Amino acid sequence: MAADPSNSNPDAQELGFYLLSEMTETIVEHMSDQLPGLAQLYTSALSAETPSKVQNTALKSLGQLISFIADDEESDLVSKYYAPLIPGLLGVADQCRQRGDEDIVSVTLDVLYDLSFSPSEAIASHLVIVVQFALSCIADDNLEMGVRDSAALVIATLAEAKPKMLGKCGMVDSIVETLFNLIENSNESAAGALFESNPAWKEDEGLEDDGDAPYDSPTATSMAQGTLDMLACELPKKFIFGPVVSRAVARLSSPHANHRKAGIACLGVIAEGCAEPLREHLPDVMTHVFSAAGDADAQVRECACFCLGQLSEHCQPEILAYANQILPIVFALLDDTTVQVQATSCYVLEMFCERLEPDSVRPLLDSLVRKLAGMLEGSTKRSVQEMAVAALAATAVAAEDEFAPYIQGVSALMMKLMELRDEKMYTLRGRALECMGHIAIAVGKDTFRPFFAPTMQCACEGLQWESTELHEFAYAAFANLSKVMGPEFAPILGELVPHLVKVIDTDEGQLEQADDEEKVTIPMLTYQRELQLI
Repeated sequence: MAADPSNSNPDAQELGFYLLSEMTETIVEHMSDQLPGLAQLYTSALSAETPSKVQNTALKSLGQLISFIADDEESDLVSKYYAPLIPGLLGVADQCRQRGDEDIVSVTLDVLYDLSFSPSEAIASHLVIVVQFALSCIADDNLEMGVRDSAALVIATLAEAKPKMLGKCGMVDSIVETLFNLIENSNESAAGALFESNPAWKEDEGLEDDGDAPYDSPTATSMAQGTLDMLACELPKKFIFGPVVSRAVARLSSPHANHRKAGIACLGVIAEGCAEPLREHLPDVMTHVFSAAGDADAQVRECACFCLGQLSEHCQPEILAYANQILPIVFALLDDTTVQVQATSCYVLEMFCERLEPDSVRPLLDSLVRKLAGMLEGSTKRSVQEMAVAALAATAVAAEDEFAPYIQGVSALMMKLMELRDEKMYTLRGRALECMGHIAIAVGKDTFRPFFAPTMQCACEGLQWESTELHEFAYAAFANLSKVMGPEFAPILGELVPHLVKVIDTDEGQLEQADDEEKVTIPMLTYQRELQLI
């Protein structure tokens, strides 16, 4: 066999392992009796004496074989013959990492990903060195971000597939420390995933897409926070809550703003997965959050807003007890000198206010509506406008019929936005339509009736444009308006129902994927004429 280690010709050995990789499926299905011998062959090929090009080709071949037999039916073969090869495989891969051979590193990470999901116990006995290798890749600034993100995916997958095993392996502290370091050593915003994929936010920050990096490309911060979120959601809380909170609190007293940023941001990231223990420790946690909200550094204040929003969303109803402290702080942050803090403050209001009762929001309702309306009119930042509209919608939901005195002014602002036709403004237009639907729910049929026709006109018009985004906003508006208006919604049903049926019948529920001649639109003139007959 050309790959036989007794053959001293490196070129022949390399060719042999390449041929083995091409024959993976055949070997497993028809030559399974050869697997023990192949394991010995790969062991020899991964030894330090083997030329690097032979090692690399052998590793690729081995990786393909392990991935192929890591499924349910063949997983015992991995445990029996190939688990002992994992240290040698990782040793070669780490050498490749150190010299910048990202191809081999990527292959190895793919194998580890497959093993993470595999019922095989192959990874169990080597879990510590697997995590160590993944962390070394995550922390390596010389690797491309896509490779580092693949390493983070291995950690996240282990948390999902083998949570108790990962929690007990003794590496959680190291994982959490690495993730904190990524966030604090980066100058990126750490306000969670709140704005990462939002084109408006990117443009407002001067980060317009240049065609080379899509909006959803991973960054060091997003990679760290996504991994931490998965750990918080999947690991038993006794393994993850303490390591995160202790590090967060320690960093919040640091003289370095980036450390404080990481500390408060990570408290927000774990709010969903660790909601139960956070509720139990909420008095202590809120003290730190309120302090961070007044920090001299804008990024710390931004992350404090993000944390407040996360706690408001996931620590219900306990968080409502802090309304008298949270709302004044957020009010002050709405006037912050930085756009990021302003927009994130709106996010807090959206998350917090939509769960308040009218009695709780009443004392601040007037100033709240005026403040948000002023931001909406005065800001030229589309991201701030979108968040302000969402916060106004949440305020209306919280205030219920007490929002009635403000409907005229707020609706006038929404109507302007609902006339936007620039494709870049579709989200803002949709948010305004969504807000009108929430206002209708809040104030009821009689109060909303004067605004029903123009709201329906905007929703129907959006359906005639090839924008899934506008369609989704329209469907949400239809759902709310039908609840509120009852029989008065009936004139549209004759044309809306066939449209919805057509959408359901198209692939992925997207109307624009249907042929042009099959598209169903709602004639605006017909709708307006029927509405006038009510």
